[in-house]
Amino acid sequence: MKVNGAFVAIIIALMAVMILFQLNAPAHFKWDDMSQSCNSKQPLGCYVMDSVLRASVPQGYEVCGYDIDKYLGQKSRRGGHTFLFLNNHTDFIEAHDVDLLKLIQEGNNVVIAADYAGYNYDETSIGEKLGFSYQAIDNLYTDYFSKATLSDRSLYDTISWHSDGLFNRSTYLTSSAFCTKGLDLSVSFRVLATLNKAQKMHTGYYGYYYRHESVVAGVRDYGKGKVVVMSMPLLFTNYGILNDTIRPLVLRLLSECGNKPVVRYDPSHYSQATRSNQASESPLRYLLANRPLRWAFYLALATLVAFVVFSARRRQRVIPVIKPPVNHMMDFVKRIGGIYYKRHDNVDLLSKRYATFSNDLRVKAMIDIDNYDYLDDELQALSHRTGIPIDQIKQHIHDVQEATGTTWISDRRLQQLIDVMNDIMHRINI
Repeated sequence: MKVNGAFVAIIIALMAVMILFQLNAPAHFKWDDMSQSCNSKQPLGCYVMDSVLRASVPQGYEVCGYDIDKYLGQKSRRGGHTFLFLNNHTDFIEAHDVDLLKLIQEGNNVVIAADYAGYNYDETSIGEKLGFSYQAIDNLYTDYFSKATLSDRSLYDTISWHSDGLFNRSTYLTSSAFCTKGLDLSVSFRVLATLNKAQKMHTGYYGYYYRHESVVAGVRDYGKGKVVVMSMPLLFTNYGILNDTIRPLVLRLLSECGNKPVVRYDPSHYSQATRSNQASESPLRYLLANRPLRWAFYLALATLVAFVVFSARRRQRVIPVIKPPVNHMMDFVKRIGGIYYKRHDNVDLLSKRYATFSNDLRVKAMIDIDNYDYLDDELQALSHRTGIPIDQIKQHIHDVQEATGTTWISDRRLQQLIDVMNDIMHRINI
């Protein structure tokens, strides 16, 4: 039999589309990449954040990767910028070789989003001079980021923004993984935001939760400029700017410094041209970059094409249409219902409904109302589960059980008792 050319052409075309898709597919997220680099497209990088703020901040936003004094020397005026410094678990003063005090006194604003100020905390440190320091408030979720952790609402804390001249009081929910440090601020600072954090304490064999409130953001005037400090730097990331809950908090912090162009200092910054020439890190490019994996992929692809070609030569058999079996369940139900309607045996109908009701309670709620030795305990559990008072539950169950032992009940009474059982099961299924 001749080869089905159309079939082979369609399969090869689909394979080509699949390969092109894999070549352009994005790499998997790396939650351990906390570099906050302007070149990182990972959740805790800053590539997307820089792009969004560059298009959103009306006064202008850019990333500076060289000496700030040199940067200011290229501008027409000094004292007209808001500088953003980000660092996670590193000394931001050592990482950013910048004279912050001079920068602020000249009239520039500075936003310090960090959670560490170095071990040598003395009278010469920037924290001592400006009047702030960091304190640990949680070690449980530090550096532990994953999709499951960030989606678990039980691990979320509340950030409260205090009312000021710019914004009204508001609250924001964020994962505990972001909230590991608090701030000790001097009286010169005005508190912007506090964190209401749930912490678990252990005493012997018991544990309990308590709420702990810590300062996480503050602002003060210094010289001709202004200083904003924040102890959760990882909110200034791709994840934070794309999160509808965190983004308003980030924009509020930047707005505290007034209408000035924002400059984020990032030592890892390099030109847009270099970044655009980076190779994609898709899974297929990783295979093609390694010689053994590349030849293994070529061999698998050739085998698949040969399989398709030889499969197209096989004679296609017509598959007969088989009618599905007819469902007679509705006819059976109608027949049984008609028998009960003609006999008008309400007691037997109630007995069968009660048997189904008690079995559903055992299966769905693990409550056995036929266990007369512990009937009071079972009814108490049923009351807690449904929210119906215990006396009312006892009366309902007693009425149903009593009616099943009689010889005759009216249609109206039958409907009332069945409605009671349906109401109990509805409350349990909720």
